[in-house]
Amino acid sequence: MHYTAARVIFAVLGLSFAFAAGAQNKSSPAGKASSKDRSFIMQAIGGGMVEVELSKLALQNGASSDVKAFAQRMVGDHGKAGMELEMISAKLGVTPPKPMVAQHADMKRFAQLKGEKFDKAYVERMVRDHKGTVALFEKQAKRGDSGELKQFASNTLPVLKEHLTMVLALAEKKK
Repeated sequence: MHYTAARVIFAVLGLSFAFAAGAQNKSSPAGKASSKDRSFIMQAIGGGMVEVELSKLALQNGASSDVKAFAQRMVGDHGKAGMELEMISAKLGVTPPKPMVAQHADMKRFAQLKGEKFDKAYVERMVRDHKGTVALFEKQAKRGDSGELKQFASNTLPVLKEHLTMVLALAEKKK
C-alpha cells in the first residue's frame, strides 16, 4: 500500500514538474517565443518599419514644418525601438518580418502625394497607426509571456502615447 501511494506521489510530482517546465519554456528568453509573443514581435516590428518609411517620405514630400518635425521624431524613436525589439526577438528565436513586403502598394500611394495632400494623408495614417500600436503595446505589457518583451512594451508605451498626443494635435491643426 505504501508502494502504491509513493508511486502516485511521484507521478503527481512528475506531472507537476512537466507542467512547470512547459510553462517555463513558454516564457524562457533562451527558448522559443510563445505564439502570443511571436505575434507581438511581428506586428510591432512590421508596424514600426512602415511608420519609419512613411516618416522618411514625410520628410521629403510633406509641406508643414510641424509634420516634418513629427516625422523626424518618428524616424528616430521607431528606429531605436525597432533595433531593440529585433535584439530581443533574436534572443527568443524569432526572425523579424522582411521590410515593407505587405505595405508596398501603400508606400507607392504615399510616394505619389506631395505637400498638403501628403500631410493630410500622413497625419490620418499616423493617428490610426498609433491608436493601434498603443493598444498592441498595452496588451503585451499586461499579458505577454516573455518578461523581457513585457518590460520592453511597458518602457516603450510612454513614448508611443506621447506620439499619439502629438499626432492628434497635428490632426486638430489640419482641420
